[in-house]
Amino acid sequence: MLRLGGEIQANIVTVAISLIIGVYTVEGGLYFQGQRIESEKVAAAAKLGIEFDDRTVLGVTEDLIAEGVDAVPFGPNLRLGKEAATKPELLLPLGGVSNKTIVLMNESGQHGIYKSDRYGFNNPDGQWDLPKIEWLLTGDSFVEGAAVQQGEDIAGQIRSITKSSVINIGISSNGPLLELAALKEYGPSLRPKKVLWIYFELDFFDLARGKTFPKLMQYLQDDFSQNLINRQKEIDHILLKYIKTQRTLYKTRWMRLYAVRKLIEPVRERHSLSDFILDPLLAQILIKAKDRTEAWGGELYFVYLPEFSRYNEAGGDHDLHRKKSKVIELVRGLNIPVIDIHQEVFADHPDPLALFPLRLGPHYTAEGYSKVAKAIILGVRNSQKVGRR
Repeated sequence: MLRLGGEIQANIVTVAISLIIGVYTVEGGLYFQGQRIESEKVAAAAKLGIEFDDRTVLGVTEDLIAEGVDAVPFGPNLRLGKEAATKPELLLPLGGVSNKTIVLMNESGQHGIYKSDRYGFNNPDGQWDLPKIEWLLTGDSFVEGAAVQQGEDIAGQIRSITKSSVINIGISSNGPLLELAALKEYGPSLRPKKVLWIYFELDFFDLARGKTFPKLMQYLQDDFSQNLINRQKEIDHILLKYIKTQRTLYKTRWMRLYAVRKLIEPVRERHSLSDFILDPLLAQILIKAKDRTEAWGGELYFVYLPEFSRYNEAGGDHDLHRKKSKVIELVRGLNIPVIDIHQEVFADHPDPLALFPLRLGPHYTAEGYSKVAKAIILGVRNSQKVGRR
């Protein structure tokens, strides 16, 4: 009997050890898969004659700090978001750390880098002191300026072309609810004449995620605000504390099975075209944004950004992809002018992939953002002409 019990215990230990080895083997495989993706970027850069910086975001950040630059990695507010959005007593930041050098991902061969303004966004800080703001952009990483350097983002390009005041309140991974929240927190003090709602066609995944957070849903209430524009010191304290913790955890993430845990988390990239649902909540959010903008005498414009897979995958109806025509029909039904970037920039371009970094995506090159900015400016002007008739 004792012998049998010992054998059972030995078998349990053997199974447990085998499971542990198996899980860490998967972790290692996922790590090297990530390395393979980076290798593809390096190979693509070499083919195009572009030098590729193979350092991580944290590596670049730490090197800058060693050189005396006050740098932080991008997006800690988003990683904080889940806890803060579900606990009413916690502050939910919508911008980043203020007055820091922000290090972005490397998609083009070099990491995107910008100096954040007083509220943690990608703007020359002096824009906030101007008496009148002509343009305000709310959106996600495409608005923040992923894959390019400061000034090459959409807001920077509009600022350069029009010589007018432009404020960008976009942050990576934002969705419609976060974009409405940012507009409500920072828009009223600026009272911009033109608000650009930059919609990326994967935003419906972010909307599905965002509406599970009670605090974000509170932004549908007309009088709800966290008064963030007057709480930047609190925001910086929260974000810097979080960054310090994450930098420590990063060095041991393989021990914590980071890649395995990410694998089993539901993420938007695993959704297919058939998962798209045109949520009625989008219309409600846009109505709130339109009403808020018009209350200070501004006008809201809806800018539709297409994704990389439209041009990387053969075939398919562009109007049906992500239900594009349905989204645009919904927006126009709300009497919001639409600027369709697929139609205005990519549809007739002889080589659309050339407008994506290393022809791999997912964001746009500096040239791509420039073409987007020009299409927006022209679209707004044409809309205003129609409105004056």
